[in-house]
Amino acid sequence: MKHDNLQANVLDYALTKYLKSTKKLDEATIPKSINNIRGFILRIIYRHGTCTIKDILQEVTLSPSATTTALNHLEKEGFVERSRNNEDRRTVWMTLSESGKMAAMQMIENRQLLIDELFEALTEEEKKTFFSLVEKVVK
Repeated sequence: MKHDNLQANVLDYALTKYLKSTKKLDEATIPKSINNIRGFILRIIYRHGTCTIKDILQEVTLSPSATTTALNHLEKEGFVERSRNNEDRRTVWMTLSESGKMAAMQMIENRQLLIDELFEALTEEEKKTFFSLVEKVVK
């Protein structure tokens, strides 16, 4: 059991360090109105291109009302745009505005820079193995 705790502690420490580092990079490079949650939502929409609120809810750990509040802020700030589905007016499509795309791309670039720095000591083969294992674990 002690071994499992050690692994949990190592992973927890690594993820915390990664998140703190990305937050610091983001604070220096993206608009202040985009906090961690709003940034995460922007990156989800960026990955999808166009998506529904339901798509976003499948990836966030927020309640539907908290997600809607974050989307309302992002829309008010001009980072996201909403449009209705012509066939089903209940479906709302979310897309990024130009400023939303720029912010999402900057956050993705920040994460890539950090990963490049963190994994500098690894060979290309080790990196490939690491990320294939991460993909396997999160599926």
